[in-house]
Amino acid sequence: MIFIPGLEQLNVDEDMWSHVTEMAQQRRVDDEVLLDVQHRAAQSGRWDVVYAISVLAGLETSVLIDAENVISIDWGTSGFVQLSPPVGCVAPFKLWVHTHPGFSAYWSGTDTRSLSIGVGIVEKAMVLGSPGVKCAHNATMLPLTEDTARIASNGPLNDWSDEEIISWEDWYGSNLNTEEVRA
Repeated sequence: MIFIPGLEQLNVDEDMWSHVTEMAQQRRVDDEVLLDVQHRAAQSGRWDVVYAISVLAGLETSVLIDAENVISIDWGTSGFVQLSPPVGCVAPFKLWVHTHPGFSAYWSGTDTRSLSIGVGIVEKAMVLGSPGVKCAHNATMLPLTEDTARIASNGPLNDWSDEEIISWEDWYGSNLNTEEVRA
């Protein structure tokens, strides 16, 4: 079992977390309790919990928060999950978060294709990896300065910021006590 500080913020006790870790290790990512904890974590901006569940399952997961704060969770394979809004989601999407369990936080080819397509409908994207959290903000929806690093120098990826990875240690220092949605 992975120790996660502050689970009480999510009303998750030791027995519930033990159940979630067991289900994740068995790749039973459709388990109601696991999905409930993942939803609570996303709602509270506890991306460490989302990432830990993904690592335990050895599968990529995706969280999408729509314009009305509706949270959609999707699971993929060990190396692939794409941006795929479910029917009924309302654009523009506030946030798309996905994981690279056990690997670096970077914008893969699949990720950059999703960001290119999502340039008109996604405000912010995050990838969670072993070193920490990598963010990108969409310049067509959120103000960015001209000197902000971009994922690409031209095309739709030029509208996305290319931000440095925030280490998990620094992320904990800035986010562990917050209870608001990080969108």
